[in-house]
Amino acid sequence: MEQRKRDAIRQLQADPRIYGHCCHCQEPFPLRRALLFYADEPMPKPVQEKVEVWRSDLRTRRLDLRERRRRAHEVAEKQTIDVNLGKILEKIAPVMGGFGYSPRDCRGLFDPIDYIVFSGLSAHKKVDALIFLDVKTGGAGLNPHQRQIRSAVEAGKVEWERYSLGEKP
Repeated sequence: MEQRKRDAIRQLQADPRIYGHCCHCQEPFPLRRALLFYADEPMPKPVQEKVEVWRSDLRTRRLDLRERRRRAHEVAEKQTIDVNLGKILEKIAPVMGGFGYSPRDCRGLFDPIDYIVFSGLSAHKKVDALIFLDVKTGGAGLNPHQRQIRSAVEAGKVEWERYSLGEKP
């Protein structure tokens, strides 16, 4: 039986017309260049070495994946803390030093923007300007809805309407 296995491998490698396909690049190659062996026999030394390289690479990749997952969890946890801290800070921003507007002029909406500032209302009893204000912490930017609001304000697409309860249209 062993001799028949060896003969079959020799025949496959001896015929220049017999090709295999690389499992990585799918390119054909003559089987005479391949190291063929039966799977129920011990692997030849070059195959053992290659398998050990693959195993080592797999171990390294596994460790790298574990480390990436650990870092991803840390980053997600930090982002959650930052977002929650930002939500707290946006609510108390008007009473913090350096805010720039009188806290009495600020009316909180908090979603999709944080405040409408009635500039001058508390000091002069007269509204000098309406300011749409969003409080950000760190490097946070505007979300899509906030950018749309900013664009509408910048384009002058701001209107006044009055609605009275009980009146018929």
